[in-house]
Amino acid sequence: MAELKNSIVKSNKSAAGTDGVYYKLLRHLPESCLHTLLKLFNNIWTTGDIPPSWRDSSVVPIPKPGKDPSDPSNYRPIALTSCLCKTLQWMVNDRLVHVRFQEGP
Repeated sequence: MAELKNSIVKSNKSAAGTDGVYYKLLRHLPESCLHTLLKLFNNIWTTGDIPPSWRDSSVVPIPKPGKDPSDPSNYRPIALTSCLCKTLQWMVNDRLVHVRFQEGP
């Protein structure tokens, strides 16, 4: 449970992905919902079955500051992906980093 909470706390205030879930919502979930979310993550880890909506993203063009917005090259793409998926990715990353530092170079 601590890994899940740490991953949620580490997340930034980014926009919701295609599933419409915001980090703000995740930060205010009651303990019972966090347990359910952790069960979901463990099931995904065990089965390797990632929800289809987590594979989708929306790419939004953001204008570069101080650049001419009429020139398409003056935009940078931002991909909006699922906050739930990114939270699971943080958890996996933290585990990999932990294992890497335990084993040494």
